[in-house]
This record gives sequence, structure tokens and C-alpha cells, in this order.
Amino acid sequence: MKQASLIVVGFLMLLSCQTGSISRKLTEVDSLVFKEEYDSAYQMISSIDETTIKNQEDQAHYNLLKVQTGYLANKPAASPDSLLDEVIDYYQKEGNAEKLADAYYYKAYCSFLNKDMELSILFHKKAEESAKISNNKRIQFKIYEGISFMNSKCANYGLQLEYAKKALDIAKQLNNKKWIAYSFFRVGSAYSNMNIEDSVLFYFNKIEPYIGFIDNKALPLIQSSLGYLLMDKHPRKAKEYLLKSISLKEMTKTYEYLAYILYEEGKPEQAYQYWKKALSVNDASPKDNIIRNLIEYDLERGKTDSISDMVTQIFEIRDSIEDKLRNDTIKDLQTRFDHETAMHAKDQAIIRWQWGIMILALALLAGIGLYIRRRYLNKIKLQGYQMQINDCLNQIDALKDTGSDAQKKIEELNQQICDIMDNRAPGLNKGRVLYDDIVANRDISHWSKEDETLFLEYYTATNYRNMQQLKAIPREDKLTNHRLIFLILQEMGKSELDILRILSISKETLRTLRHRTKPKE
Repeated sequence: MKQASLIVVGFLMLLSCQTGSISRKLTEVDSLVFKEEYDSAYQMISSIDETTIKNQEDQAHYNLLKVQTGYLANKPAASPDSLLDEVIDYYQKEGNAEKLADAYYYKAYCSFLNKDMELSILFHKKAEESAKISNNKRIQFKIYEGISFMNSKCANYGLQLEYAKKALDIAKQLNNKKWIAYSFFRVGSAYSNMNIEDSVLFYFNKIEPYIGFIDNKALPLIQSSLGYLLMDKHPRKAKEYLLKSISLKEMTKTYEYLAYILYEEGKPEQAYQYWKKALSVNDASPKDNIIRNLIEYDLERGKTDSISDMVTQIFEIRDSIEDKLRNDTIKDLQTRFDHETAMHAKDQAIIRWQWGIMILALALLAGIGLYIRRRYLNKIKLQGYQMQINDCLNQIDALKDTGSDAQKKIEELNQQICDIMDNRAPGLNKGRVLYDDIVANRDISHWSKEDETLFLEYYTATNYRNMQQLKAIPREDKLTNHRLIFLILQEMGKSELDILRILSISKETLRTLRHRTKPKE
């Protein structure tokens, strides 16, 4: 017997050590991400055996870091969306605003990669909301950057500027030189989109003292972008940025911008040399304009021999990026060789597409209308059943003090309650089972959102007045199902230890719950 006890104790100690080891490793990964050592962070998270993770907290943290390091190291995790859904669900229940903000941020990034701009902005806004609660400046900075970028893509330049300036304010508060440089660039880019040239130059000039803090990988692209944004109004300054960019990394677009400036300066020979260099860079950038400029230059000067070589080069370039540009190539062929037929077919396709969208939209609206109406009617029915059950319970309480003569009436009322729960509102029966779990102080951290709803519906039926009072009190934050359950546990007289066990939360999370459900003063 003693030997068996020692084995159990040993096993529990080993399990505890493994859990602690996983938590420490995850904290180390967080630290590496903070230091921007993304490859090392990715390698460390990849070295963790997921089967050794034994608790929900570590699993959620692991999933979040797996997605985060995957994107940061350019090695995206498989099914990041589903991983993040689990993470968001867990941290919502836990009330961990900081981790929730991070999860929403990467959920927004997933949506952006899937080209769903509306959903991406929605998740960015959810991330922003959670980040404000957490007051983590680093997370707020990257979320503001993300929202600014998304608005630039959607041509909402006013909001692009607003969030770029918010990011700049945080960068200055933290005195992060690299972030300040990036933020000056993004604010200047927003002003460029709004055609406010003086402000563009003002903010771009502010970047100069911080250039040395920008990552070497990002610096050529930023310098090239600065050159592009300045080349019409401030060509001399633009040329400086472009030449610096080329000295670090050759890019098709950078050579093309330089050629444009030189051609406008009346230096076509130098421009021609830069177009040739742009054509030789194999970075899958479009070469159409470059090729057209080269051919026009050669034709003007009677250099027909070089055109044959250039056509060969065109085919080589096309072949090297064939997979990436396959759809565009097919479309180009159609419009080039059978323009009228292609355009007619395109018009017909657009008409069919428009009709299809209209029919689909009407069907969706009809379906949504029916769904909303059905939900509303079901809600009204449920409220009716809840009030009936509550009325029966009140009558039973009143009859208990009237003696044995009332026993038959009490049985009838109990039978009426059973009939409602078994036949007319079976969800309340499921809620009663979940209620019993709470009465027995069982852990409910595994409950789904549906479980929470069913429990709350049952509790409303049996404690209608209490429930209405709880909902009627204005609170510091929105009263979610999770927070409402916490308040109900208090109403039921559960001790702090019981609440910690039932919700499977830490004392810190409990303090957060108390603050968020506190009545407004």
C-alpha cells in the first residue's frame, strides 16, 4: 500500500514538473518574440511536444504562440483560423484582455491573407477594444499599425492617418526608435494618399535620424517607397532614397522609379540602363511597362536587332513567373487575340453574376428574416415558459406552509413544471443538469457557449426576479454570459474558493471579474 502511494505521489510530481516546464518554455518563447528573435521563437515552439501539454491555459498559450511565431518567421501554422478560434474562446472565458487582443490581431491577419477586408477590420477593432482594457502599449502599437494599413488598402485615408498617428504617439511614449521611424513613414504615406505634400515632406524628413534603427530587411523597401512617394514633387530627394535602397538590395520597382526620374530629367540614355537593370531582376514584379519603354527607345533609334533579343527575354521572364501570373496571362491572351468576343463574354458573365448576386442576396435576406423571426418567437415562447415555471415555484412555496391539504396541488404544479421542461422546452432540462454541476461545485471550464446559455435559461426560469435584477444593474463593462454566471455564483452564496474551482480561474482573473461586474457608481 505504501509503495502504491509513493508511485502515485511520484507520478503527480512528474506531471507537475512537466506542466511547469511547458509553462516556462512558453514564457521563454514570449520573451524571444518580445526581443524580435522570431526564428529562435519559432524553433523553440516547434520543439515542444504538444501531447505533453496537460492544461487548458498552457494549450491556449501554445496555440497562440504557434500561430504568432509561424507568421513572424514566415512559416505559417496549419489551420491558424481554427487554432485562434479555440484561443479566443478560452481567453474570453478567462477575461484575459491582453492575450485576447493578441489572438484577435492574428485573426485579423488571417482574414487579410484570405482577402476578406471587412472581416479583417472587424477583428482589428475587436483587438483594439481588448488592447485598451489590457493597457499593453506594445500590443496597442501593432494593432493601430494594422488598422492604419487596412484603411489604406480600403482608401479610408482619414482613418489611415488617425491610426498612424496613434501608433506614433505610442512609439514616442515607449521611446522605441525603430517604431518611431516606421510610424513617421506611415504618417507620411497617409498624407501622401491625401495629397498634402508639405506634410509628406515634413514627416519623411523626420525619418532621417532614425534610419539606423530600421531592420536591414525592411530598410530597402522603405527607402524605395519613400523614393516613389517623393519622385514627382521632390525628385532629388527621391533619387537619394532610391540609390540608397539599390545599394542594399536590387528590386525591379526601385530601378523603374530611378529610370522614370532620369527620363523626366532629360537623360533617356541613363534611364534606358536602369530599365535594362530592372528587367534583369527576377523578383516576379510586373515588367510590362519596362519592356514597352525599352522597345520604344530602341525603335526611336532604329535598333531593331535588339528587339528580337528582348522578345526572347520576355518569354524567359514570363516562364519564370508563369505559375504566379497564370490567370492574368490567360486574360491577356483573350483580350489581345479575340478582344470583341472576350469583352462580350465578359459582359454576359457580369450580367449573370449581377443577377446571381441579386437572387442570392434576396434569398439570404429572406432566410435571415425567417431566422430572426423564428429566434424572436422562440425567445418569446421561452420567456413565457420561464415565467410559468417561476409562477409554479412561487405557488409551491406559498402552499408549503398551508399544511398537508395542499400536497395534491403541489404535485400538480410539479407535474406542470415537468411537462414544460420535458415536452415544451427541453433545453431547460439540459440547463437543470448543468445547474446541478454548479450546485455540486464541479469545474465548468469545459462548458460551451451553448451550455452557458442553457444554464442561464434554466436559472432564469427558477429565479426570474433575481435574474432580472442582476441584468438591470448598470455595470462597469458589458454583462457577458461568463460574467453573468460569476454573478449568479455569488448570488448562490458560493465562497471564493468554490468560484475559483467552478470557473477554473486564477485569483487575478477573479479580481478582474469583480471589477468588470462592479455596479457603476
